[in-house]
Amino acid sequence: MKYLIPFLLIIFLPAYTMAQQGNMLLLKKKGKVLKTYYEGSELLYNQGLGMQRARIEELKNDSISLIQYNVRTSMTSLGVYILDTVSTYRSMIPYKNILEIGKEQQGWDWNASGATLFGGGTLLATAGLVTWIFSNKNSQYYAKPALVISGAVAAGVGFLLMKSTGHKFKIGKKYSLGFITTQ
Repeated sequence: MKYLIPFLLIIFLPAYTMAQQGNMLLLKKKGKVLKTYYEGSELLYNQGLGMQRARIEELKNDSISLIQYNVRTSMTSLGVYILDTVSTYRSMIPYKNILEIGKEQQGWDWNASGATLFGGGTLLATAGLVTWIFSNKNSQYYAKPALVISGAVAAGVGFLLMKSTGHKFKIGKKYSLGFITTQ
């Protein structure tokens, strides 16, 4: 029994050390690798039809085999809602057709906050401007110019927040995709 563990190590250690790493898809910024995608990785990408999320099933011959899951909520017989996979879609795309790679959300979502601030500021400025123009100056519905200005400032700050926080890597001059095969 005391020779079993060394015996198993001698048999299985060479197989473990000679195992191959699979093919890899690399996201590079000016030649420096930012992120590496393997088989089984989650990929958020745009191929010209909007952002899509898929799992990489296989990387082969400069192509990516993807699987997408159509998940919806459905009610059980007990009246409880659960997530159910309705269907799966398999596709094979060349990695050169990918136009953008999406970033995974971590921490506070400044893009969503900016959109909320932009929408609320636009609504406040528009409503204030309409009541400022069409109501009497002495009525209770008259909006002061400070309200319209603050709504416009909030919309401007929201617009800047939406545009300043990048949530995509656009493939082109700054970012590039590379493909490494191990065969």
